[in-house]
Amino acid sequence: MIVVRDRYRSPFYRVARCIVWLYFRLAYRFRIVNQHYVPKTGPVVLGSNHIHNLDPLTIGLGTPRFVHFMAKHELFKYRWFAALLRYLGAFPVRRGAGDRQAIRHALAIPEHNGCLLVFPEGHRSKTGKLQRGLPGVAFIARKTQCPIVPVAVIGQYKFRGKLTLRFGEPFTPTPEDTNDTILEELMNRIQRLLDEGHPS
Repeated sequence: MIVVRDRYRSPFYRVARCIVWLYFRLAYRFRIVNQHYVPKTGPVVLGSNHIHNLDPLTIGLGTPRFVHFMAKHELFKYRWFAALLRYLGAFPVRRGAGDRQAIRHALAIPEHNGCLLVFPEGHRSKTGKLQRGLPGVAFIARKTQCPIVPVAVIGQYKFRGKLTLRFGEPFTPTPEDTNDTILEELMNRIQRLLDEGHPS
């Protein structure tokens, strides 16, 4: 049985969030744009580009609710660290192995009115440019019929560097949509957010 917990108001999570917020304020010139596009209640999937290992923390910090996200199975090797990751919303996925347990867990989050973060590229972009998307996020959104909020992490994780988290307007798949059309729409929206953050 998959249990989906929302720890947004738990004392430990709020303390951890404050510590991360303080770090981000000191380390980066951090800015959040259009946070209001994320619904504060109900099921939602956040689809974001992926440029750094800190992206889940960045997006969790800028989202006004508890965020669940996949993390590679290797990170759960040590029991104490695995417990911390799970408490902060992570759950393991075996990449490239068709991990059905991870997919079931991902589906259960919006089904329980939770907020799920997915990186459609499936891995970090080495160039910072948006890579080809994979259909997992589209499959989840289509199966649950929940809104998708496009997200863009823009900038560099370097000391006092500009780092912007930009949310886009949500859209909801229809029964007529396919995984391909949903994925194409999401990737196009993420690219527009990136372009808005890097005007020519």
